[in-house]
Amino acid sequence: MDQIFVKDFVHETEIGVYQSEFGKKQRLRFNIFLTINYDQKNKNDNIDDVITYELILRAIEKHTSDRRLNLLETLANKISDSCFSDSRVEKVDIQIEKLDRIKGSLGIRVINENN
Repeated sequence: MDQIFVKDFVHETEIGVYQSEFGKKQRLRFNIFLTINYDQKNKNDNIDDVITYELILRAIEKHTSDRRLNLLETLANKISDSCFSDSRVEKVDIQIEKLDRIKGSLGIRVINENN
């Protein structure tokens, strides 16, 4: 098994259930790890043989710009579903932190497996 990841990626979006979170963007930090099952005998030094980081970055962009969401859990599951669009992805481990709510961060971690 291999993993690719995007770590400590900060992106702004409007999200949250509290009145104080409506109408303004806040910073989110993403740590996303994909566990991948490559066919080892066909793995060469060729970009076409691997999943690129763009899969993760496009999923973040898509689901933070589609529409406003209330919950980090919903965002994590939508990103996870997008990553599973490639059948080689077996597991998605997502941590999303809100950076502007407290001194420090708060957030969620969701681990989904492709069944």
